[in-house]
Amino acid sequence: MDALTWIIVAAFYAPLHYLVPLLVTAFRSDDAQRRASLRRTAIDCTLSMSIGFGLVIWLARDNLQLAMAILFLSMLAPYLRLLLARRVSDPPTP
Repeated sequence: MDALTWIIVAAFYAPLHYLVPLLVTAFRSDDAQRRASLRRTAIDCTLSMSIGFGLVIWLARDNLQLAMAILFLSMLAPYLRLLLARRVSDPPTP
């Protein structure tokens, strides 16, 4: 695939990758921590998208199905951090 194709894929993939985790973070964080939480989530989304796209571009020549599976799994990576952060911040129930 050429570079223009990957730019189009990234343009459609990025809103899906960023929007929901940022919205979840915005709604779940309190006012005092919202800015820092949004920044951490945006960094996490950027890293997972960059690593995912790097792997996908490398694998797409040989195995497109595996590349698309990795792209889908990299979209789920920010949710994993959000779930883990939620468990740490929740107080234990008696």
